[in-house]
Amino acid sequence: MNKSIEWVYSIKVFGIIAVILGHIANPFGDFIFSWHMPLFFMISGFFIKTEANIKDLIIKDWKRLMIPYFIFSALALAITSLKIWGLQREPLNYLYELNAIAYWMDYKHLINTYAFVLWFLPTLFFAKIFYYTIKKYISSLLLQTSLFLFLFMISFQVPLPFALSNAMNSVLWIFIGSVLFGILNSENKVHLSQYSHTITLLLPAVVIVIIYAYWGIPKLDMSSLKYANKILNVLWVVSLFMLFTHLCKALTSKAKKEGLLVQWAGGTMMLFILHPYTNNISHIIVEKLHFGGWPLKLTISLILLQLLLIIKQRFSNQWIFKYV
Repeated sequence: MNKSIEWVYSIKVFGIIAVILGHIANPFGDFIFSWHMPLFFMISGFFIKTEANIKDLIIKDWKRLMIPYFIFSALALAITSLKIWGLQREPLNYLYELNAIAYWMDYKHLINTYAFVLWFLPTLFFAKIFYYTIKKYISSLLLQTSLFLFLFMISFQVPLPFALSNAMNSVLWIFIGSVLFGILNSENKVHLSQYSHTITLLLPAVVIVIIYAYWGIPKLDMSSLKYANKILNVLWVVSLFMLFTHLCKALTSKAKKEGLLVQWAGGTMMLFILHPYTNNISHIIVEKLHFGGWPLKLTISLILLQLLLIIKQRFSNQWIFKYV
């Protein structure tokens, strides 16, 4: 990656750690959920190119997103079944679960198994198709923005299969991410750096203070399409995103060793898919120890995920690791 945008590594790692912590009971849950999933969709908009043939782009995304979705959904169903059998709990309704995986593909229907986090993959797949189509065939930025807003608004109205409601909701975040990346990347140009840096740092801070002072943390559950206030949620997320980005830029510029950072940034999909398992293991360990709370759970989960990253690095083109 170009030296001027190595901070993208940092923001991805920052985001994935927030996701892992968000699925562990902790005092910062509402705050983390108020921005962590939009952040990932915004990052997805950083390097999207629409110059290529849409068919080629869709095939590429199918291999990168949907094949892992089906593989790890099957794995999640199998592991959940073993867990239920071992604990002698009521068995799953397999027709319902298969319908959830193959037809609905959303959080609401996947919640009964470890596949609940996988809603992100089909959502991103179909959101990118919406994005490709609009950006490629509509040249007017105003019309593009209007269509992204339209999809965002109607996503709350009708529950659609194949995670399409989530995809319509998410495409706005992808679009915002692509716009913000252009702004943030322009700061590397000398003649823009001073003024752009001031605006993108101070203005978001003011917005965050005002929103928090008058409305508190605007709650958001993006997987379930639950927004406390759509305008406030967008302003809150965008403002936090700008501040986080400046923080990550500063930390990246001072980092002397980037090996671990690159490893985690390159493995975010695997970390996203597998962290429910490591979180569950860490929960069991801490409950047995009767001390440590959420900080120890997070630490154990991160250590286990690091071990998985080492294994992935060793077998990068083998087994399931070649899909993540």
